[in-house]
Amino acid sequence: MKHKILIFLLALSSNLFAQEPVKQQKVPGIQIVHSPKSSGKYLGSPSIIILPNGDYLMSFDFFGPGCTSDIVQVYKSSDKGKTWSYLTELQDTFWAGLFLVKNDVYLLGVRGSDRNLSIRKSTDFGKTWSAHSILREGRFHGSTTPVLFHNGRVYKGYDHLGIEDKKKKWMADNKSFIMSAPEQSDLMDPKSWSYTNEIVKPAAIDGTGWLETNVVLGKNGNIVGLTRLANESGYNAGYYSLKSDTEIDENTVGRIPFIGGATKFNVMWDAKTKRYWALTNYPAEKLRAPKMRAGGMRSVLSLISSKDLKSWKTNAILLASENVKYHGFQYVDWQFEGKDIIFISRTGFTDAFGEADNAHNSNYMTFHRIKNYSKAKTPTEFKYLIN
Repeated sequence: MKHKILIFLLALSSNLFAQEPVKQQKVPGIQIVHSPKSSGKYLGSPSIIILPNGDYLMSFDFFGPGCTSDIVQVYKSSDKGKTWSYLTELQDTFWAGLFLVKNDVYLLGVRGSDRNLSIRKSTDFGKTWSAHSILREGRFHGSTTPVLFHNGRVYKGYDHLGIEDKKKKWMADNKSFIMSAPEQSDLMDPKSWSYTNEIVKPAAIDGTGWLETNVVLGKNGNIVGLTRLANESGYNAGYYSLKSDTEIDENTVGRIPFIGGATKFNVMWDAKTKRYWALTNYPAEKLRAPKMRAGGMRSVLSLISSKDLKSWKTNAILLASENVKYHGFQYVDWQFEGKDIIFISRTGFTDAFGEADNAHNSNYMTFHRIKNYSKAKTPTEFKYLIN
């Protein structure tokens, strides 16, 4: 039986990136990059920023059996995301996200060959980049989660990988922490950065581990860490707050209700609406097989919001497909732009050669716009998915 595909948002054609010409498909959104399943190269870690002149800059990396090294590619759009042009490729770089300080663009992630925490810098809006500056040695893990600017400092959540042990649950020893530096300091200098202590998921909290840490400003002005919590339900996220820039308040370590917390998400505060907003993979019970973990459900993307970080509502289902096995709208990175939200999705979708490898192993990078996000509503055809 053919899967019923449900698509919301504008679906437009764009430039195609592949080894062979590919027939244009109705992949949701604007296609930036395509890498067919046969290549063995899947697309990950989407990141997007808005440059001072209004252009968009995005980056992503490759993973999968067809990859012989870790690389990040950078693209730019000068027409509000309608078309995209390739800028450059960065070798030995992985799990990295973009952020902007005045006219300097930074890419914070890991050096691919050893997973050391690394930062790179561009002074020409993404065309050319510095070599790696290693901030910390070790095995680190993260993603394109938000960068927070507060009281003259730059804050970023990241994770410290434990030693891989196949006898333990996935990410069982992963430790969450928050790093920060003075905004006016030399961010390429390791001495500029401070780090909190590192917290492993408490054993009493359900789930195999927490990862992909968000840093958020709490309502009382405290710095908060929110983590993806890989449990079966998908209705929680990890939570803690800081005592200082170098100390986590261990009395606050726990979890909060959160819709779609089993897959990667980004949370940001919006002063206009006085709400926190996030784009998450909605764990639709209508599509869930018995005992299916929410982390494997990536075919429904939702817009959610909260006044206080602890009580969340679903504002709208944005993208949806019943093809849970092969379709995914995931690892979304996004920005506010006036009344709109723009976002990049790591998308697994049907192409001219068939299905993606699976929902996780995505074959597209796609651009999307939510117009007038504060008033977004779920289309009638998606309402049956809401639990």
